[in-house]
Amino acid sequence: MKGGMAVTDEAVWRTSSLCDTGLLRARYVRQTFPRHFHETFVVCVNERGAHGSWYRGANLIIPQGAVTVVLPGEVHTGQPVPGWPWHYRAIYPSVALLRELAVNIGFPPTQVPSFPSLCLNDAVLTRAFLRAHRAHEEDADPLVAEGGVLEVLAALVRRHALGRRAGAGQQPADGAAQRAVEYLNDCFADRITLDHLARALGLTRYFVLRAFRRATGMPPYAYLTQIRVERAKKLLHANLPIAAVARRVGFADQSHLTRHFRRLVGVTPGVFARGVRMA
Repeated sequence: MKGGMAVTDEAVWRTSSLCDTGLLRARYVRQTFPRHFHETFVVCVNERGAHGSWYRGANLIIPQGAVTVVLPGEVHTGQPVPGWPWHYRAIYPSVALLRELAVNIGFPPTQVPSFPSLCLNDAVLTRAFLRAHRAHEEDADPLVAEGGVLEVLAALVRRHALGRRAGAGQQPADGAAQRAVEYLNDCFADRITLDHLARALGLTRYFVLRAFRRATGMPPYAYLTQIRVERAKKLLHANLPIAAVARRVGFADQSHLTRHFRRLVGVTPGVFARGVRMA
């Protein structure tokens, strides 16, 4: 007991339309998972604390911050470690999704990605994983929510997958990033997904992300958010109500606009609008 309140398990499951990928955020105290397996990959990070696992005949402690990758069909367990918190985030990508990413990176199309060990010590990947997972939970925009997850999974395969790479895979077409910029500027108020961008450019989702980041220095979801905020500033100059501005530029609601506006501009839309009226 802490502060007179019982400590209990808490878990939130979300499903992304990105190949029906599942995402889990959990704070476990008593939860134990018996020996089991998944048909998908499991990519996870202990955000705080550690947990125990039986895996391939050995009892292991999975430390805080390591990127853990459980292969499809691998029997394992999961349980708290006495005296340690277990705050955990996981992504459950399908075999088809990781194979798609591997092919784009240059692995043979028949090869299912495998990895050198259960735990990968890669601080850069861990930070990217946690950012992407939190963004998926916090942001309703599909390009924001799914783009980060796809980038993290691609980075996992690119940095750690085993096996010979057959070639460079599909290459981004000349001018692809500029066409993507034009698409985002034309359709910024729509509900844009990576699939929309990929079809518009004739590229895979992976190469949309790669070409766009190389050309602009940011992923398309960050660029789209910047466009929406810039359009919102113009509408606030025209003295439109903040809630109406949010809808006009493609944000889910006023609070969605406010969060991104303050992050990028440094003040809330309300403060900005008052400053405009006083000018």
